[in-house]
Amino acid sequence: MSLDSDVDPNRRRLGSIMAAAAATRTTGPGEHTVLLPKISTDPLDDLVERVRPQLGRAVDSLHVAAALEADGLTDRGARVEYGYHDVFALATEVFRRLGPILPPARGASARDPRAWRDSLRVIAHGPLYVLPSTAFPAVLAIVGRRSLVLGLVLASTLGWVYAGAAAHAAYRMLGLGRPRSAARILTAAAVTAPLAGAVAGAVLVRLTGGGPALLAMITCQVAYQLTSTVLVIYRREQWLALAMTPAFLAGAAYLVLGRGLRPWSVAVAAGCVLAGFLVAVLLAVHRGRAASGPEPALRVALRPEVPALLGVSAYGLCSAVLLLHAEAPYLLGRLDIAIAAAPLILTMGVVEWRAERFRPRAVALVRRVERPREFVRGVWLLLGQEVAICLLAPAVPAAALLAALAYLGLLSGAGIVMTAAHVALGGAYLLAFLLAGRERFGWLCASMLAAITVHVGLGALLGAAPLLGRPGSALVDTSLYLGSVLLLQALFGLGLVPILGQARHYR
Repeated sequence: MSLDSDVDPNRRRLGSIMAAAAATRTTGPGEHTVLLPKISTDPLDDLVERVRPQLGRAVDSLHVAAALEADGLTDRGARVEYGYHDVFALATEVFRRLGPILPPARGASARDPRAWRDSLRVIAHGPLYVLPSTAFPAVLAIVGRRSLVLGLVLASTLGWVYAGAAAHAAYRMLGLGRPRSAARILTAAAVTAPLAGAVAGAVLVRLTGGGPALLAMITCQVAYQLTSTVLVIYRREQWLALAMTPAFLAGAAYLVLGRGLRPWSVAVAAGCVLAGFLVAVLLAVHRGRAASGPEPALRVALRPEVPALLGVSAYGLCSAVLLLHAEAPYLLGRLDIAIAAAPLILTMGVVEWRAERFRPRAVALVRRVERPREFVRGVWLLLGQEVAICLLAPAVPAAALLAALAYLGLLSGAGIVMTAAHVALGGAYLLAFLLAGRERFGWLCASMLAAITVHVGLGALLGAAPLLGRPGSALVDTSLYLGSVLLLQALFGLGLVPILGQARHYR
């Protein structure tokens, strides 16, 4: 047996990159780095900042370990100076503290038309989410009010969870430079989700009735959610808009011209969903075939992502329950409460846009301030600005909706309060997106479950819990829901306290 066989395999792997790490050093013969005395509570922070110019774009901890060893650091030095048992353990923590790799500058300023096109593309997600809505009145006339409500709740929950997990996995693969794996994930999700919807719909039909029309509605709803996920990830929102606009127009024509157009409205909606679905699947397949370069097997690539995928799925399920448990009891007969979520859905693209813009603005803040205290104060002010935008965005269409309902004589106090609750959810979802970006799924789920428990539990005590068969006062129920949403905002903000002000996340 050779001596090489007894060497740590990690150290054998370092051989190919040690020379490159040493070559990147800028000090000449006889030179060494001199660190000036500095007050620090953690010597590892000093090490991270010293190696950041050299290792700011390291792809993994192995590259960090190679550079540290090329710089003369030994296992003994790692133990004595930093408290880690070897260089590899130290490199893992250094790599974590270096933070994510910042994308290269795009060369497009905020005033550049390309930047505005990207912003408008994200903002347009909200209107895309409501395009199929005009088809529901015609579907309602066919399947019945009760079946429609049950089908919408089931399809929305299933699609929310399915789409969230697929999107997270696909984005992770794209971020790791594995476009073929991302395409395979999206293809598999797009194909299997409608099948899962059909199976779940069949069970619902068997238990509650509703017939083939309800089954078809659930399948189409889930298919549309996965279609929109694929096309959004590949930035083909305009294709989705083109596919679904005929369905929107046919549904609007049915609302204006009456029951004679009912079969046409339903048929056009189903045809548009099918067309968009086929386009999404073909696009994902094409992207997978066009990808070049070796990639690990999909099962191997996804294995490290399993905990995060479980967290994303739980987060999606809790989000669906949070939104639907308050709406569902009123979908059968209280129009002003039933459509209270419309302003939020219409402006969800704005919330997504501000969540995307938060990190670049925080990075700019890091580069602008000089003291940690200034950054902490500035980043919380920045968060406050973004929350205000995400509250104002749904508030504008909400005011228009309430005015229209009041003009028609359909507005009640409960409707006003429920609409206010959904406006407040705009700010809550921004905070949720930021927490999800840090993979704080446990905190997200616990916070949402706490809010749901407060709403339903207090409602039961006060005799206003429709989900528990105690309808009581709708105003009391909706007021409790508004209070639970405000509690949710506070919990989400509390979850951001340990991480928001850490400047290393934005370098």
